[in-house]
Amino acid sequence: MPVERSIRRVAVVTCRTLPRPDPGLPVLRDAFGSRGVDATIAAWDDQSIDWSGFDAVVIQSTWNYVQEFDRFWPWIEATARATRLINPLEIIRWNIHKRYLIELAALGVPTVATELVPAGVEPAWESIFARWGEIVLKPAISAGSFQTVRVTKGDVKAARTHRLANGSRDMLVQPLLLSVLEQGERNMVYLGGQFQHAIRKGARWSGQSEASGGLLQPDRDELDLAEQVLAIVRAKGIGEPAYARVDVARDRDDRAVLMELELIEPSLFFDRVPAAAGRLAEIVLATLQQGTKPRLS
Repeated sequence: MPVERSIRRVAVVTCRTLPRPDPGLPVLRDAFGSRGVDATIAAWDDQSIDWSGFDAVVIQSTWNYVQEFDRFWPWIEATARATRLINPLEIIRWNIHKRYLIELAALGVPTVATELVPAGVEPAWESIFARWGEIVLKPAISAGSFQTVRVTKGDVKAARTHRLANGSRDMLVQPLLLSVLEQGERNMVYLGGQFQHAIRKGARWSGQSEASGGLLQPDRDELDLAEQVLAIVRAKGIGEPAYARVDVARDRDDRAVLMELELIEPSLFFDRVPAAAGRLAEIVLATLQQGTKPRLS
């Protein structure tokens, strides 16, 4: 696609110290470059960068943000004022806390059962174990399986210990789905609202390395679920996601259920499907051509 001369620079954003490599970064940078745009791989936590010098800032692998959240969120807000943030600020604001799972479930989306435990609150573990058996505990603001653990049915001591270690965080409690252990999740990548490709990802716990597998074709009910979720996001009026990853698994009744909706910094697997990086670059450039950068306030 032709690029207007006014679109000069795009930042593909990562962090200074990645917990694991992101091989998709250079693929996306080169996709912009092949379309006549100067794309720079830049770290959000590099304080020397003037973000207003970019026409767009495309978040990709800011994977240390959980540990640096007190710095990351002010950076998000300041960058949204300085330039075009992709995905947009309001989408990120809605997606950053996993209470969205409870909201989507209330709207009829088949979702993994989820209980939100606010910071400082100790839940009734015996009741939770009686209801769900083996469980998963994770922070409500997290990335890369940060502080995500499985707890054997009835192990109240382990659950309390993990809760105490994360006492200042909102936490999610969910049943462990055997399908995640046996079959893995389907990570479905959508660009501009259109399905692109999917990866099988195995179970991953706190401290473990990435466990993604090969490309796959999702089942029809999994695609229908993803499209239902994205339609709800679109109807909320918080912006159109340039990229999204919809993670689904099979519940104990073999239904497709939403595990997570990743709209901030998901792996999009561009190293495996380079053409998809070109698709995202074109979406970003088309978005830029529709309007100017926000003014600094």
